[in-house]
Amino acid sequence: MGVEIRRFLFYTFATSWIIWGSLALLTQLNLLKFGNAKSMLLFILGGITPAICEIWLKKKYSTKEEFKSFIHNVKNPKHPVSWYLFAIGLAFAACFLPTLWGGATMENPMYLALLELPIMIIGGGLEEIGWRGFLQPTLQKRWSPFTSTIIVGVIWAVWHLPLWFVIGSNQMNMNFLWFSLTALALSFLLTIIYLSTKSIFLCIIFHALINSFWNVFVPVTKVTSGLFTFLFALFLFTVFEVYRKSNFQKQTV
Repeated sequence: MGVEIRRFLFYTFATSWIIWGSLALLTQLNLLKFGNAKSMLLFILGGITPAICEIWLKKKYSTKEEFKSFIHNVKNPKHPVSWYLFAIGLAFAACFLPTLWGGATMENPMYLALLELPIMIIGGGLEEIGWRGFLQPTLQKRWSPFTSTIIVGVIWAVWHLPLWFVIGSNQMNMNFLWFSLTALALSFLLTIIYLSTKSIFLCIIFHALINSFWNVFVPVTKVTSGLFTFLFALFLFTVFEVYRKSNFQKQTV
């Protein structure tokens, strides 16, 4: 298990950081402007490496049956409508609630989130093939869902770090501590979805929804706002875990 995790993290970080590091250097030297086609290609390539690396590693080290099952999970949209509604509602709540404490402002109409959803599947959602598709369930073979979620959230936040050196990127205007707290919060919400459904596809959709709603409810990246979002997610996760364990005990009696 340890070897699998180290292998995934090595290839993911090495590939992403080389790509994003090159993008950062090119923008720092004013050789490339962030936002044009070449820079966005590098930005997207760096972002989808968790998916590419995990699919490649799964193909290389697992059986044909395991690989086929994994890919089916990634692209399987056949889930109850209630879970889609839950994912939409949870993503909306996570992005809207900060407006109540000054942590976000509504700057665009709601339909923009719907229009951007397909784009955000590539620009964020596909990461979940690596994070929740591999890292979370593998860590849970040794640690609790809570501890595993904390580990994934910290790794996920640190993985984004090179983007803070890309001139013109959204991250340059973000407080990194806010981002880290928000990454932890979203990790707990994604754990709820994954533990309930075992669906990588739904995790991809939820991640894409978050990125889409953020373009409607634009975050004000204050640490206090990130902390409130984290506490909100932690509360929901705690309620979910109490319910899940209680339900499990009833089934085993």
